Amino acid sequence: MSADAKPVPSPEAAATTVVSAAAGLVPAVATAADAIEDAGRLPEPLVRAFTETGLFHLFLPASAGGPEVDPLNAMRAIELLATADGSAAWCAHISSANAWQLATLDPAVVAAMGIGGEPPVRFSGSARPLGVARRVPGGYRVDGRWDFASNCLHAQWYCGNCVLVEEDGRRRSKAVFVPIEQGTIVPTWDVAGLRGTGSHDFELRDVFVPEEHAGAGRWLKAQPGRLFAPRLSMVVNWALTAGVATGIARGALHEFASLAGEGTAGSMDVPLRDRAAVQGAVGRAEAVLGAARAYCSEAIGAVWDRAGAADTAELDRLVPPARLAIVHAMHAAVEVVDLLFAAAGTRAIFRRNGLERRFRDAHVAVLHGAGAPGHFEAGGRLALGLPARAPFW
Repeated sequence: MSADAKPVPSPEAAATTVVSAAAGLVPAVATAADAIEDAGRLPEPLVRAFTETGLFHLFLPASAGGPEVDPLNAMRAIELLATADGSAAWCAHISSANAWQLATLDPAVVAAMGIGGEPPVRFSGSARPLGVARRVPGGYRVDGRWDFASNCLHAQWYCGNCVLVEEDGRRRSKAVFVPIEQGTIVPTWDVAGLRGTGSHDFELRDVFVPEEHAGAGRWLKAQPGRLFAPRLSMVVNWALTAGVATGIARGALHEFASLAGEGTAGSMDVPLRDRAAVQGAVGRAEAVLGAARAYCSEAIGAVWDRAGAADTAELDRLVPPARLAIVHAMHAAVEVVDLLFAAAGTRAIFRRNGLERRFRDAHVAVLHGAGAPGHFEAGGRLALGLPARAPFW
């Protein structure tokens, strides 16, 4: 290593650093929560802080100068942010998940893109093939419009999945990386929850994408880290989605505790915390959330422990419980906020309490593909000895 080269921390040290950074930023995120909601985006001081601490780059490959954080610690970092604000955590989750896609590019190309510079760049993207790529000399011409382009207001690169039609008529998907300024952000994000994610539409019209900026499986297979094992892709990336959901639920519990000394019908009413029904609801909420988090930790941890093993059959056995734990955690988070929202009565509906925002955010977060009810069906089919009939299971 040259004298002026930046030292690369160990994966363990990188994970500790980003989790500590997330914990340290929770007060700032909580203070900015109302502004995030009103502006539909993160304030610039938080964008800088997330960038500088690696929270936008949790899955950026080490070969690109990234922290390459393991899924459990990455989930924990996202969860911490979400206790303060779901939108802030969602932006970090989306940027980090799209940073994972850089493992499908030649590391030399990634370096030339300036991805791991000082500060490193941020990402938006979509895995849904809503674009069309046409082969041309040196690359592709791309047209498409992707909705739910979360974090696009803070991103410098967009990773869009496209349908590529080959000369023989075969159709396959191809992810391409495009500088955000080459496309158009179409304002569409006027929604119930996760309002601060800026998840507008992103549009490309006849944009040239060099061949080297399109993902290829051979580069993914060449990555040395366990994080990029193809069999783990949905477990790794959707662990972050689960972290947003469970963090929102934990934040709702914190918020409920802060208003539990109040009544629901004025100062003469019995405080919430002194009511048996409310105590029961909070106890149930704590149990539901704790059980869901424990299931996620155990199942994802088991997959991670075996990720580098040569026995692929063992990994095939462990991936489905992890997939099931993720979707369960997201629905459990909704159950928690629903319990608390009902227990709070009229106090729940005021913006000043923050519980109604978490109620809205949890109900929007669970609509992500990671929370689709079909995942329960796939898990059930496997438990019954039937084929999953679902991808990546």
